[in-house]
Amino acid sequence: MPAEGPDERRGPWDPGLQNERTTLAWLRTILSFAVGLLVLLRLIAHNSLAAAIACAVFTLPLCAGIALVTWRRHRRTERSLHAEAPLPDGILPAAVAVLAVLGGCTGLVYVLTT
Repeated sequence: MPAEGPDERRGPWDPGLQNERTTLAWLRTILSFAVGLLVLLRLIAHNSLAAAIACAVFTLPLCAGIALVTWRRHRRTERSLHAEAPLPDGILPAAVAVLAVLGGCTGLVYVLTT
């Protein structure tokens, strides 16, 4: 029986590193959205506190929710890779797209209130 090399013992994935890098990239994206929105909300609050609160109610909980979805996706992907099952769906990119649109609407509120 021939000896197995390090590449032959591995599965079709890098054990956790690709999934970990992807999760960290999504979390950095959400963190940058959250920081940008907080700065924008501060600028809006200077002109209209009610508009800033209204925008914060829609955007900041979505940032937190997407961060939770990111961690859940990380765990599901890890299990799927080890079981060689299909990978998770595209809910996370869709949620980030919705956040980007809401961030753009928040920027529009700033332009309209100044």
